[in-house]
Amino acid sequence: MIEHADNANVAEEGAAVGIQAEYVHNSTVYQVFADSSPRQKYEVGVRLLEDGVPKRAKELIDDAIARGHDNGEVRFHWMLAMLGKRSLRDLTAAERAQLEWVCQRLHSYADDVWKQSLEAVCELVNSLRRNDRECKSALERLHGLPVAQREKIVRHLDLVLTGGMKDTVWAGSRQKAEQRQLGNDRRERVWAYFHPDPVPPRVRAPLEVSTVPGDTTRAKAWSVLAVLAYGHLCWLVLTEGVLESMLACALIAPAGYFAARHGLEWRYRSARRRAKENDFAVDENVRRPPEPGFANAVTHSFTHYFGRYLPQDVDREQWLARTLGVRTTLRDEIVEVYREERIKVDRVNWLIGYLAADVRSQWTKGTLLRHRERYRTDPVTKLVCSIALVVVVVATVLVAVLTVPAQPLPVLAALTAMLTGGRWAAQRWYGIVSEERRFAEDSQDQAGRLDERQAAYERWKARLDSTRPSEHEMETWLRCDKTMLLDAALRHYGLVWREVITHAFLQAPSKPYQRARVKNGPWRYSKYDIRLFLITQDGVREVSTRLDFERVDLKGQERNNYRFDAVSSVQVVESAATGCALELTLFNGPSRNIPVVEPGVSAADGESPAALSETSLDSAGFAHTLHILEGIAAEGKTWIDRDTLGRTGAAR
Repeated sequence: MIEHADNANVAEEGAAVGIQAEYVHNSTVYQVFADSSPRQKYEVGVRLLEDGVPKRAKELIDDAIARGHDNGEVRFHWMLAMLGKRSLRDLTAAERAQLEWVCQRLHSYADDVWKQSLEAVCELVNSLRRNDRECKSALERLHGLPVAQREKIVRHLDLVLTGGMKDTVWAGSRQKAEQRQLGNDRRERVWAYFHPDPVPPRVRAPLEVSTVPGDTTRAKAWSVLAVLAYGHLCWLVLTEGVLESMLACALIAPAGYFAARHGLEWRYRSARRRAKENDFAVDENVRRPPEPGFANAVTHSFTHYFGRYLPQDVDREQWLARTLGVRTTLRDEIVEVYREERIKVDRVNWLIGYLAADVRSQWTKGTLLRHRERYRTDPVTKLVCSIALVVVVVATVLVAVLTVPAQPLPVLAALTAMLTGGRWAAQRWYGIVSEERRFAEDSQDQAGRLDERQAAYERWKARLDSTRPSEHEMETWLRCDKTMLLDAALRHYGLVWREVITHAFLQAPSKPYQRARVKNGPWRYSKYDIRLFLITQDGVREVSTRLDFERVDLKGQERNNYRFDAVSSVQVVESAATGCALELTLFNGPSRNIPVVEPGVSAADGESPAALSETSLDSAGFAHTLHILEGIAAEGKTWIDRDTLGRTGAAR
């Protein structure tokens, strides 16, 4: 089994490396068609909600409800989508009215666990409207729910739960995050999410038969000439009546047949062996100039994988030198069969890795040079050919010596025509038969190689499919990472949730990174810059860290603390060159540009670029963070004097 490939960075020193790889996996997990039923749209909406895209989830659930799919379960998930990654401060007046309308219609739903869960959400919202910071009744309802529904509420209403309400669930949330952060073999599986979908295997087509119909015609013509000349020679010998010359003439035909048959076999095998040997030999005096683009990347990959798959007790440099010829032959094949399809080398690396491992396996088994045995000429063939040639030569000379004196011109003419026709006929027939035989063998070899590569492809694809995390797992791991960062920040500042008015996360890619997504889903990155904003009575505490998502490593922290009146302005900067970023300006410092969505976000077939950008922003927690910072920049400390529903003058 081939190990998974590392995305090796081959940039030269001083180069700026941004995206090392990006892929869109052709998954149907978020696909909605024009004729999709309301229930199908609802189910896709729930998946988006669970995978961290609540805004898009609400749109689909809204559509399902509008088309008649409405019950307690649907409304429960609709509420979670409405409040997901948002606080009550973020809601518009119309959205608050919608929440209130749903809470007033609870009696219309069937009395089941979903209605009870919906009642718990409504009780939480109503408690906040009453400025009930303890929310005892609401929390009792929450803790009385089944685990699955309770965890959904705690997870999606994270920004709604505040103060003492948050204190009661925080310990459990933190414990679950610590337990699940490395769950489901995260470290052994995340790489597969960022690995490209492998391209199916191909092999180089065998060279077509080089002979043309005219070659067969000419071969037949030379054969007819040789046969007629030999027949005429036999007639001349018979008319002479010399026994020795008749016996010699009779031997020419069978000896010539055996000489031609075994000689052609000998020649074919020798030529095929030389051709195969050329695949394993490279003239080091011939220096090929480096080819740009795909070809150069393939060359680097072959060097990488051949240097990785080494036989035991063989030095890397020694192995690369020994396999230079076969490596070059295989490299040329891959460049030829994939170059015109605009395929990135990362999608072909699985095949290059397989070929490198296969060469190592053949070397270990002693079968790498099996063509030498396959095209070895049998000594019997050589012996029969040699004896037959001697007989032909001796018999021809004897006929000439015994018959030329009596009939010089006719005998010499017949001998000349026979030898000339025989020679050219043998050469023409050799070309025809050897080409057909070569093509048949190459076609059979091609089919065998394709079967072997197809089997390797299926194994590799099956491994990727079984290893690649789901969207839900990726979102869960990222949420756990953010929860642990939040816990570390609270402990560092000595804060409890009663002292936190609200908080916000903003996640952005950190270069160099790999990124991937499923179709219609948000980009997910191998490295993130995670920024946490804690809003307290004393001001804003900002903590940022670099998350290596694959290695589950939070590298360092940068902390900034500033008062509310220190925030001068917040604005969104969008451009094709920079993507989407927040520009935060403080009175006592320069503006800080916080990237959120990288430039160059290309939509796949059937996707809307605008919807894709919005999905990525939604997943990054952009709207909530922007709303908080804009409020602080516009109102300063008076912003915290508003209650969660936007009313002023409320006591905190």
